[in-house]
Amino acid sequence: MSDRLNEFLLHLSGALPSQAQTSGEPHRFHWIAAADDLEVAAIFHAIEHLPNDLPKDRRPYLDTALNLVAMRLRDEPELPDELIPRIAALYRRWGAEHPLRHLLLPWLTANGTIEALQEFADLTADDPPNRTSAAAVGFAPLMRHGDFNAEALYPRLLDALQHISVAALVLDLSNFLFRSGRLQQHPAAGVSGQLIDLLGGITSRLGQLEETSELTPEKLQVMRSQVSEGVALAVALCDALALIGDKNAIGKLNQLLTLSHRQLQCEAAAALARLGVEEGTKHLAEMAKHPVVRLRALKFAEEVEQLAAIDEEWKSPVARAEGELALWLSQETQFGIPPHEMELIDQRELAWPGFEEPQTCYLFRYAFHMPAGSFQSLGIVGPLTHSFAADLTPWKPEDAYAAFAGWQAEHQDVFETEPPEWQESQKQLADSLAARVVSEGYQVIQVVKLGYFFGDVRLVAVVRRADGIPGVAVADLRTTTFYSGEGTDRPIGPHEAYMMHKGREFLASFNPNTYGM
Repeated sequence: MSDRLNEFLLHLSGALPSQAQTSGEPHRFHWIAAADDLEVAAIFHAIEHLPNDLPKDRRPYLDTALNLVAMRLRDEPELPDELIPRIAALYRRWGAEHPLRHLLLPWLTANGTIEALQEFADLTADDPPNRTSAAAVGFAPLMRHGDFNAEALYPRLLDALQHISVAALVLDLSNFLFRSGRLQQHPAAGVSGQLIDLLGGITSRLGQLEETSELTPEKLQVMRSQVSEGVALAVALCDALALIGDKNAIGKLNQLLTLSHRQLQCEAAAALARLGVEEGTKHLAEMAKHPVVRLRALKFAEEVEQLAAIDEEWKSPVARAEGELALWLSQETQFGIPPHEMELIDQRELAWPGFEEPQTCYLFRYAFHMPAGSFQSLGIVGPLTHSFAADLTPWKPEDAYAAFAGWQAEHQDVFETEPPEWQESQKQLADSLAARVVSEGYQVIQVVKLGYFFGDVRLVAVVRRADGIPGVAVADLRTTTFYSGEGTDRPIGPHEAYMMHKGREFLASFNPNTYGM
């Protein structure tokens, strides 16, 4: 047994003294991603003999092993045949409440042999992970690799359609394999009647949820999860039924058009258009008016060769840019809903850090109106699509572009350090710069960081000006620049202010004749 393997197994088993255990951080074992067959077999043997209720301090090592072996199998899929049924048996033994058992599934799908895929289909049909995000880990290798026997998954995998946590994943994979030509017939063609019934049930359920009111925060969170799952499944069903070409689905697809959810309307309209129903094309043209689904509506219309049916106003570069920002803002990682207002406030060509050719930049003002109040800011589309949690509307377009450029641009000579990281010389420099800022009439509330810009050093601090206006000061060895917090109840903070500061310099250097700050 190699030293590296022995060290890892000792950490996984908890056999080391507590002091030695804490020194063995999981990131030290990244060699597992390139482990040989014997090492993989030994690691799995050790995992088999772990208790189900593994102590929390040893769980990171199990997490590391499961993830890194999956990575190794992604690059070198060979796995000893005798391990495959043992992986399935361990998955079942760990049970639904085990926090990491879903990480065994990509071992099977990354391996990709007929036996491994059949085991994966059985596990997914009988006992899938109870969270969609966890289940997706096992499906991911099948969406990346094309050198496996896709027929080994079917028809068994279709039995998993009864489980809400994996139904959409099963259909998305089936749609992908058929669309990419991996399968000559859609694997769910034989159960299209079942899919139509399922779509009808999902439509009814989503309709009921739309009518629900007066929810507590807890119930609202549950409802959002149910809507998210229902939407994902309805989208996959629309795609599958259109690919299968079953016109018996037209009635249920028309019902889906009656819901208020615009993405679902767009997906149903696209499915109808692909089935040759004129109403589908008309509805896609209507959906293109709404920024949040505009790009999907245009894509679907192009696929069915009906792009000419959509007004030119909604196909322009500005309209497409508006749609891109609306879609980005509506993501769960951002606001989760599309903005209530959008307005183009600036458009220009700029030489942009990281791009060889000038970039067309669009700057939009957007607003959300909530029961607790309104929020507005500026978002960019062009070299990047982005916005900040702070309100940029009090700032000129040039300053907003600078903030986005400063956020995106990367260079090894442009970086920041915060007080806990400082050496003595940096502390002295920060104290000196802070003293000068005070001498200029500012009250220093908090020193935030030092910024290094191609050899120039700046202090970034939250301050209050002599007239009482709060803001951020960026002070280098020569000057102090003040970034005001006036004009909004969500002003930029020290990080956004410094992005704007360094972004101004980036853009000025890239646009010496046309960019004035």
